Amino acid sequence: MKTRKSDVEKIYKGNKAASVLMAASIGIKIVSLFIVMGVIRLYTMNQLTKERVILFGIAIVLCQLLKAGFYTFSLRIAHDAAYSSLVEIRLNIINHLKKLPISFFLKRKTGDLSNIINHDVEQVEVYLAHAYPEILETTLIPLLIFIGLLFVDWRLALAMISTIPIMIILTRLFKKFWGEQFGEYNKTIKRMSEDLVEYVRAISVIKAFSKDESKTKKVLGVMYDYTKWVRKMTLGVSIPMGVIALSVQGALIVLVVVASLLLSNNDITSNQFIISIILAGVFIGSFTKLSSLQHSRIVFGKTINNINTILGVDPQLRNTTNEAVSTTDIEFENVTFGYNQEEKVLKDVNLSFKKNSVNALVGSSGSGKSTTANLIMGFYSPQKGIVKIGGKNVENMDEKELGQLVSIVQQEVFLFNISIEDNIKIGNKDASRQEVMEAAKKAQLHDMIMELNDGYDTLVGEGGAKLSGGEKQRISIARMILKNAPIIILDESTSAIDPYNEYLIQKAIDNLSEDKTIIMIAHHLNTIVNADQIVVMNDGKIVGKGKHDQLVDNCYLYKEMLENQNKVDNWEIKEAI
Repeated sequence: MKTRKSDVEKIYKGNKAASVLMAASIGIKIVSLFIVMGVIRLYTMNQLTKERVILFGIAIVLCQLLKAGFYTFSLRIAHDAAYSSLVEIRLNIINHLKKLPISFFLKRKTGDLSNIINHDVEQVEVYLAHAYPEILETTLIPLLIFIGLLFVDWRLALAMISTIPIMIILTRLFKKFWGEQFGEYNKTIKRMSEDLVEYVRAISVIKAFSKDESKTKKVLGVMYDYTKWVRKMTLGVSIPMGVIALSVQGALIVLVVVASLLLSNNDITSNQFIISIILAGVFIGSFTKLSSLQHSRIVFGKTINNINTILGVDPQLRNTTNEAVSTTDIEFENVTFGYNQEEKVLKDVNLSFKKNSVNALVGSSGSGKSTTANLIMGFYSPQKGIVKIGGKNVENMDEKELGQLVSIVQQEVFLFNISIEDNIKIGNKDASRQEVMEAAKKAQLHDMIMELNDGYDTLVGEGGAKLSGGEKQRISIARMILKNAPIIILDESTSAIDPYNEYLIQKAIDNLSEDKTIIMIAHHLNTIVNADQIVVMNDGKIVGKGKHDQLVDNCYLYKEMLENQNKVDNWEIKEAI
């Protein structure tokens, strides 16, 4: 997958104010260090007077105050930028997700996406607010000390950096190994997050089959893998870091040897010797810390890559036109579609749904009914042929236009953990309480709501857990009534519910369908016998279409489905003799 530069990197490079203040703080730190060196030099020369001590003392105090001030403001700005980036990145991801085709979400697991939005974005804040300032500090200090030591004696400066090339070579050698380690670590976190989300969602099934279920062992196994990789990664980081630190520490030995030789030959003074040792100690300490921060760079790089697996996906762009839709007739012209190149779900389908008509799609599972609805909603584009609404190609409509034309009531209704009223108002956020109540009445929902203690202010629970399947379906229908779109798709909205709720939903659908183009995907054939058009599908093809009586006489598959439905309706348990 081709990725593009994400907004994360722009924020990272745009944090200039914090960098400038941090550089100023470090520069003052080096200045104060050289002031101390000056005091030592004057002391060894027996020129340190009381007045000079006071003057140097004031200078050092001022330097420390300025250093602390610049450092504090630098961290403040860095943290503000980091926390702002969290919000901005998450908003960018969420807005980008809305633009991506449905196929993207079929390929990615919820746990994986949640892990990126939560864990990986948090790692950006950790890097920008904590690791980046430290990296900047530990990079500038050695550079400034090296420049300062050049003025003391260039030979001592070169001796101080003598082992740095070895450190750089070792770092490059270990970098690939660290990248592989962190890559496996990230994969383990991803698997653990995915399995935990799936485990929580399926907890009722797990409890129902607790005697034989193996899902808990699988989740625990992934957690053990995570622990194993953490230990392995820690070992894989600490040992190379120790080797790199040892190579850096070798610079001090080289400096001491060179400085001692120069001192014994009277090529440098004792003051230069002492200054070089002190500066080398600070230099090596900073460089050692810098090498230990390499893992932060690697983690940040992996984090950027993970975020770019979302932000780097090109959105589904439509060649939108300003052509107005004059009617809500729907036409399929020679449409062929498959979720992959090998298997075609729809095969050369020609079909039309007239304005203000009631239509039904029937057929066995996998025959292409829901795929037909998905193409009308613009979730996918056909590989061949055209889907039109009012004569306009669906591919030339943007999401807003399609959203105004088409609404769908799905078999699995998702409700947010907010009030019933707010869930209904998703259909029209500007609706009044009275309009919500009218929609609820038409959806056969008002009486049930009024029996609740908090009425329309009742929280429905996560995913609508406090409501039955039929009640959730009717809330979805109330949303559609408020939205008032001219085309309504009902995707098996009466399946898997009790007869009473089916009766109420059917009444709600009757209220919903006035002056609308209705497309019902149904398994219960008794609910669609009065439809203006029934389309019978099998293996991605249309094998019959017409009214109920016509299909009974002319479509063998429909007749067979009807007979099987009657057998199910009359099925009863007989007592074994």
